[in-house]
Amino acid sequence: MRRHAFHLLVPAVLLLLGLTAAFGAETPQGEKTATVEVHLHEYAVELPKTLPAGPTTFVVHNDGNKGHSFKIEGPGIDEILAKPVEPQMTGELKVTLQPGEYKVYCPIGSHERKGMKTTLTVTAKPGS
Repeated sequence: MRRHAFHLLVPAVLLLLGLTAAFGAETPQGEKTATVEVHLHEYAVELPKTLPAGPTTFVVHNDGNKGHSFKIEGPGIDEILAKPVEPQMTGELKVTLQPGEYKVYCPIGSHERKGMKTTLTVTAKPGS
């Protein structure tokens, strides 16, 4: 009976650990991952102007009628979504932000030139 219970318990614990890692509750260093909602549409990028440094997941919503993407360039980061986000769909980009100023824009065609860009300021975490 104990052996049977043990065999049921091990997969349950592994599943729980896997779900915790998949949802990014904490990084291996114990830092919580911030989630930031980003909204893209013709021709604007909407997100907070200031964020704290640390692990960050950008949840990118394409509220427009054309395909868009999301690129961020700044201290130690030059990242882009794995693939463009189709209209009314969502993508996700995980980065670790350092204090400083970042350029955020849609790198598709002339979207940036048409105004689909913004600046993000990342501040040091309190107590850092």
